[in-house]
Amino acid sequence: MANDKLWDEVNKSEATSSAQLSLFLDRVEDVPSFVQFIDALRKDREDADRKEAMQSAGPYTSWNGWQSSSISTFLESGVAWAETKPAHLADENPWKAAARILYAGKYYE
Repeated sequence: MANDKLWDEVNKSEATSSAQLSLFLDRVEDVPSFVQFIDALRKDREDADRKEAMQSAGPYTSWNGWQSSSISTFLESGVAWAETKPAHLADENPWKAAARILYAGKYYE
């Protein structure tokens, strides 16, 4: 039962995080909005780290949907997503394309 409750909390944190970051991502069109998105992404990671310090999400899941535990894997995941999904970026404003790549670094494995 305790594991089910934790699983529900972790899933809820991922859904909430995704909804909040999507609001920032959808608004990216220039340098200021790109910087706001990066700051929101940073705060989301800090929140995930704080939650993990209080209670581990477990070995196969993560708070707020973060799959990357280091800057290296974060950037690697963003690059891998961009290389496999170039059509998603073809017609994007360059600032939004960059934001999408960074966002993918959070969740893409």
